[in-house]
Amino acid sequence: MDQDQRGLSPQTSKSSSHQNQVSRSKEFQLDFFIQKKFISDDLKSILEETQQKYSIKSIYVSQKNQIPELEGLAFTIDDPAENKMNAKCDAILHILSSLQDRCKQQINIILLIPEGIVSFLIGSKGSQLAKIIEETNAKITVNQPIANYSPRTVKIVGDQTTINCAIRAITKKMQERGISQEDYKKVPEALNPQKVNSKAKLIFQSSVVDYILKNKNEVENKYDVSIKAKESNDIRLTQKCKLKRDDKIVQLQGSLSNVQDALSSLIRRVTEHQKKQELEIKIVMPASYASKLIGAKGGQIRELATKSKGAQIKVLSDKDETDHDYHCIVQIAGNLQNKQDASKLILQQIECFKNGGPIMESGKFLNDENQTSQIPNNYDDYKIKRQKSSSISERNSRSRSQSRRKHKHQRKRSIERRSVSSSYSKRRERANVLSTKIIVSNEVMHILEKYHKLSEYKERYNVDIQADDSRRNSESYLRLKGKLKDCLIVIEEILNEQQKILRK
Repeated sequence: MDQDQRGLSPQTSKSSSHQNQVSRSKEFQLDFFIQKKFISDDLKSILEETQQKYSIKSIYVSQKNQIPELEGLAFTIDDPAENKMNAKCDAILHILSSLQDRCKQQINIILLIPEGIVSFLIGSKGSQLAKIIEETNAKITVNQPIANYSPRTVKIVGDQTTINCAIRAITKKMQERGISQEDYKKVPEALNPQKVNSKAKLIFQSSVVDYILKNKNEVENKYDVSIKAKESNDIRLTQKCKLKRDDKIVQLQGSLSNVQDALSSLIRRVTEHQKKQELEIKIVMPASYASKLIGAKGGQIRELATKSKGAQIKVLSDKDETDHDYHCIVQIAGNLQNKQDASKLILQQIECFKNGGPIMESGKFLNDENQTSQIPNNYDDYKIKRQKSSSISERNSRSRSQSRRKHKHQRKRSIERRSVSSSYSKRRERANVLSTKIIVSNEVMHILEKYHKLSEYKERYNVDIQADDSRRNSESYLRLKGKLKDCLIVIEEILNEQQKILRK
C-alpha cells in the first residue's frame, strides 16, 4: 500500500496497481491564498516585479481557486520548466514580504494543495505533518475540505522565517511523491449514512446485554444489522474507562443509518423492559477522537447536547489524543428521546472522524476570528502535547508516592466520610428537584389545553404539571415539580409555544 493511502482523506483511495500507473510530475504549479486585509493597492506591480526577479513564466490571480465566502485573492505561480520549484517558493515569499512591508503586520498564508495528496502530507496518524511542524516551528493547520471546492486549504501562521521553512518543507514533501492530474481532480465526498459500514460498540450491564441478545432476531431482521457480544479483551480501554465486573460489550454492525435506527429501537425496548431502572448509554470510540468530539472550548459537544434537546454527554478519557491504540467511552444521560437523538449524532460523528472529518459548507471559518468554529485535522500543537504528556507522567509518579503516605490517614477517616457522603447525597438529591410556579398568558394556556400539551410534557419529561384554577385577567398559573433539567426543558417548550403565537 502506498503511504498516501493511509492518511485522513475522506475519500476512498484507489488500488495500488492503479496508483503505480499514474504519471506524477516533480514540477507543478504552486497555489496559495492571501486574505483581503493583507493585500495592498499596488498588488499588480508587486506580482510583475516578482515575476521578473525570479524569471517565472506566469504569476496570476486565480478565480478558479477563490475560497468560497472568504474575502481575499487566490494566486497561482506556474512554470513548467525543470528545477523551478525553489524559484516558485522564493516568489511566494517575496510577495508575502512585500505585502507585509506595506500593511505593517504579520501575514499568514493559506496554501492550496490538491486533495489527492492530502493524506500523504499528513501521513500515518499525522506523523508526516507533525515532523514538519517540529522542524519548522510553524503553526500549520490542514483544514477540513470545503463543499464543491477541490483544493485543500493548509493554513500557515508564523513569522517570515517559519513561514519560509514551512512552505519549503511542504513543497519538498509534495515533490517526493509527485503530483498527477488525478490528484487535482479528486473531490471530497460527504459522508453517506446509507453507504458507510459502521461497527458501533456499546457497554451495558450484563442483564441488558442478555436481554438484547435474547431479542436480537427481530431487530436484526427489521433493520438489516448484525448484533453480537464482544469479549472485553478485544478492546483496549483507557484506565478511566475500565469495565465494571457486571459490564459487557455488544456490537451492532451494518450501514450507519441502519445501525442508528437499530440502536434507537434497542434503547426504547430496554427502557420499557427495565421500567423504573435507569438505562446508562456508553458508546465506545477511539481515544484519539476525544478532543475532536469535545471541540474547541467544548463547543462541539455543547452543540451535540443542544441538537439532542438537552442530553447530558460526557467523554471519559485519560490518554493523549495521539494514542490510537486505546478506546474511550462517551456517556449519555437524559430521557428516552435525549438518549436516542444523542446516540445517533455521536455515531455519525465517530464515522465522520474515521472518514476524514466533516466537510465545511464554506471557507468563512478559515480566518483567525472564527478558527474555533470548525473541526480541523489540527496537529499544530503536537510538540506541546508531547511535552505535556511527559510532565504529566512525572507529576503522576510524585503523586503516587504522596498517596501512599496519606493512605493510613485516609483509612482512619473512612467511616466518618461514609456518613458525611450519605448525608451529602441526600442534600444533592433534594437540590436537583425543582418546584416552581410560572405565569403564562391565557392565550398560551388555551393552546396548551386544547392540544393536550401539558399531559404530553408530563408524560415525556416526567414532570408534575398542575394548572392553578385561580386565573387573573389575562394570565394563568402553572405549577411545575420534577428534576431541575426536566423542568427547564418543559419551560423551554412552553416558551416555544408562546413564540409561535407571537409570530402569528
